[in-house]
Amino acid sequence: MTLVFTSLCVQMAILFVMVLPLPHVFRRRIVSLIDVLRSSSNFKIGVGFYSLILAMQFADCLQRLQKLDYMKTPYFTMSNIPGGPVGLTNEQLASKFYSQRNLYISGAVLYLELAIYTVGTILKKLVLKEDRLRATNLTQKFGSEQEEEAKYKQLLTVKDQEIAKVKAELETST
Repeated sequence: MTLVFTSLCVQMAILFVMVLPLPHVFRRRIVSLIDVLRSSSNFKIGVGFYSLILAMQFADCLQRLQKLDYMKTPYFTMSNIPGGPVGLTNEQLASKFYSQRNLYISGAVLYLELAIYTVGTILKKLVLKEDRLRATNLTQKFGSEQEEEAKYKQLLTVKDQEIAKVKAELETST
C-alpha cells in the first residue's frame, strides 16, 4: 500500500507541474518528455501492468465491501440488546475500513493516471498552438520588416535622385 500511496503523491506532483503556468520553453520540454515516454514500449508495458494491478485491487476492494454490505448491518452498531441489530465484529470493521481506504487510494491513482494522460494531450496541443502562433507572429514581423525595408530603399532612391539633381545644378551653375 505504501507503493500505491507514493504513486498517488508522485502523480499529484506531476499533475501539479503540468498545470503550472510555466514558460513556453519548459512546457515544450515537458511535452517532448511526454512524447518520448509515450513512444517507449517499455514505459507503455510498465504503465499498463501497474494499471492492471491497481484495477484488480480496486475490483477486489469493491468485492469485499459488497460482501460486508450484504450482511445488512449498520456500520458502527454493536448492540447487546437481545433481538436488536447485531453489528460488525472488530475484524469485520477493520477489514471494511482497510478495503475502503484501499478503494479510495487505488481509485484516485487510476483517476489521476487518466487525468495526467488527458492533461498531457491538452498540453501538447497547447504547445503546438503556441508554436504556430509564434511562427505566425514572426512571419508577420518579418513581413512588416520587409515592407519597411522596401519603403526605406524607395526613400533612399528618391534621396539619391535629389542629390544627383543638386549635383547637376551645382555643376551647371559653376
